Amino acid sequence: MRGIYKRAGLALAAGALALGLAGCATESAPVSDPSKGDNTQLAYTGANTADEQSFDTVTFGSYQGQDITWLALAEENGKTLLISESVLDAVPYDNTAEPYQWSVQSPRPQKDIEWATSSIRTWLNGEFLKAAFSADEQGAIAATTLTDAKNNVSHTAATAADPSVHAAEETTDQVFLLSLAEAKQYFANNAARVAHPTDYAVRQGVYVGVASNDEQPDGAAAWWLRSNGYYAGYASAVTDDGYVHGDGYRMAGELHDGFDDHGSELKSTLGGNVGVRPAIWVETSALS
Repeated sequence: MRGIYKRAGLALAAGALALGLAGCATESAPVSDPSKGDNTQLAYTGANTADEQSFDTVTFGSYQGQDITWLALAEENGKTLLISESVLDAVPYDNTAEPYQWSVQSPRPQKDIEWATSSIRTWLNGEFLKAAFSADEQGAIAATTLTDAKNNVSHTAATAADPSVHAAEETTDQVFLLSLAEAKQYFANNAARVAHPTDYAVRQGVYVGVASNDEQPDGAAAWWLRSNGYYAGYASAVTDDGYVHGDGYRMAGELHDGFDDHGSELKSTLGGNVGVRPAIWVETSALS
C-alpha cells in the first residue's frame, strides 16, 4: 500500500496568508462525515485572501500505469479527504440518452439526471475503483454519506414549493466528485482549483484550453462537480481557469470553442471531454 506525503504549494492571486491541510474558502459548507453512517455534517472555515495555498500531497493507488498524486483537503476522525491533483480521465457526467431528448421549443434537455443516478457515479465506484486501487487500498477508502442541494432552477410555480425539487438524493459512495459548495470551500480561489490533465486524459479527449477562448491553450482542463447545473440536463463544473461554473455543461460533456486543438470537440461522437478529479476519504493510517 503506497502512501507518500510531501508538500505542494499553489500560487494564488492576492493576500498574505498561507493555508495548510484544511485550507478552504471563507464560504463554509456542510460536508459528510465519513466516520458515521448518517448525515452528520462537518464544516471547515479558512481565509479567502491567501497569496499561496499549500496542500499536503500523497501518492495512493495508480491509474493507467501512473501513480495517483492527491491533494489532502481535510483531516477528521482519523480520515483524510483527498482529491486527485490532476484530471485523470475524460468521461460524461451521464451517458444515457434520456437527458438529451430536446423539445421543439427549447434547445435544452427536459429532464435532470442527479448524482445518485448518474453514469459517472457508477463508473467511479465500479470501473475506476477497481482499476485504481488494490484490494487493501479499497479497504482503506471509507464509504461516505453524501448530501447536497440541487443547483438547478425550479421550472414551474407548482414545483417551486416542493422541497424535494431542491434536495438531491442522499448516497453512500467510496469515490465521488466534490459538490459545487465543496469546490468553493476547500480551495481559496480560482487559481487553486486549476488542474492539468494526465497524458492519458488528453488521449481520452479532455478539453484543454482557456475559458477566455484565447487561441493558445493553457494546458489546464475543465472538471466535473457532482452538483446539478442550473438547467435540466446540465451538471456543474470547474472551468480550466478554476472558475466554479454553476450553470454547468451538458451532461454528455460537450464543449466547443471553435479551435481545433482544445480537446475532443472534433471527435465523431460529441461529449465526454470534461475531466474527472475523483475525491475519496481514506484512513489516514493507510497513507503513512
